[in-house]
Amino acid sequence: MQRVFVVLAILSLVVASVPVETAYAKNRPQEIIVRIVNPDMSVRSSFSMVTANDAGGMSVAVADLGSDGIAEIILGNGLGNEPRVHVLRQDGSEVGSFLAYDAAMGVGVNVAACDLDGDGTNEIVTVPMRGGASHVRVFNNFGTLIDPGFFAYDAANANGVNLACGDMDGDGRAELATLPAAGSGPDIKIWKRTNGTMTLAQEFFLFDAADTRGVVGAIGNKILRVAAQKGKDHETFDAKLSTDKNIVASVAQNDDEDGATGMFFADGRTYRTTSNAQIIDADSFVSSSYGNAHGTIAAAAGDLDGDGKTEMVVIDSRALYGGSAMGKSIMVDLSEQRLYAYNNGLVDDSFLVSTARAPYQTPLGDHAIIAKIPLVHYAGGTGTEAYDLGWIPWNLRFAEHIYIHYAPWNHTFGYTLSHGCVNVSLDDIKWIYEWSDVGIPVTVQA
Repeated sequence: MQRVFVVLAILSLVVASVPVETAYAKNRPQEIIVRIVNPDMSVRSSFSMVTANDAGGMSVAVADLGSDGIAEIILGNGLGNEPRVHVLRQDGSEVGSFLAYDAAMGVGVNVAACDLDGDGTNEIVTVPMRGGASHVRVFNNFGTLIDPGFFAYDAANANGVNLACGDMDGDGRAELATLPAAGSGPDIKIWKRTNGTMTLAQEFFLFDAADTRGVVGAIGNKILRVAAQKGKDHETFDAKLSTDKNIVASVAQNDDEDGATGMFFADGRTYRTTSNAQIIDADSFVSSSYGNAHGTIAAAAGDLDGDGKTEMVVIDSRALYGGSAMGKSIMVDLSEQRLYAYNNGLVDDSFLVSTARAPYQTPLGDHAIIAKIPLVHYAGGTGTEAYDLGWIPWNLRFAEHIYIHYAPWNHTFGYTLSHGCVNVSLDDIKWIYEWSDVGIPVTVQA
């Protein structure tokens, strides 16, 4: 077996005076900020939610799950977390939570809430955010599963599904719209719950079947208002339940954001949330910004305090697309200490890493996977700088002496810690080593 020495840069060096395992008690905290926004778009209050991985942000719905006329905040965990749904009061205190799918699924969960049965009580609807099949499930207002679910699309489709629900025909029962996320064709399906069973009531394509920008939407005023999810063209379309023509109106708008994360109705008006942290009034095109470290938000609306006025809940989110539009690519963000793995412009996975600590540097710019090396012996240096970290498995070389690789001596991620390489946990390196191919682009950005 060839002995490979990495002399100029290694991922991490165990320093005797400050052992790595005691340098940090845990991974860098991952927080999602939840803002309560007044009707005039000013922020009333905020609180944070700690997550294991903020790669996908969170999804949000607002609905009264009781009978007091006061809406609760419903949050779905994002990509890289267990698929848990949280029900919160406006002060951030938790009413309860439940797992929508098996705890081992780390694909995130999109949420919606509305009265599907027409009994005066809202149900909670979930579907995997990205990476899981389009398995729609329905829970009662206490989080108890009342419908084991159905696959809205081909079970092999893992691009994710967006949701919208509301009464489209005025019969007192809400319809559920399943909207394919970016990466899938715009096959919109509208479902109705009858005698405890969800059945398909309508199906139509928003654009050409080959258009894979994805769809976001909201139901209000007896219409389903939809728009493309990815890209700068944000023409909105109004659809009705019809045996003849579904699309009844459209409004064109082109602006500088890279995509929409969702839509919602508030006091009869439609708002779109964007990948550059804006809420845009889809009728007047007036926008409000809610900057955050991720640059992306999602939102929903409802009466959170029973005063008859509609508040908005704005949360940190993520646009689960980026990178090269063709094939696989990797992006390492030094400011976040996070790696993103993209496949045809969509996020396949994302996780915390550790890159170079000063004065060392992880090389910025555009690179590519040069080699996949099963074992590398990390050793080198002289005198007090000598090190021998043994044979380390799963190594992706993307620059001279610079690797993405497993580091068993590193027990924390999200902090700068290495001598230049990209430090990855055991589970994450196993995944990305198998996922990667020689030649795929690697971008390192500050």
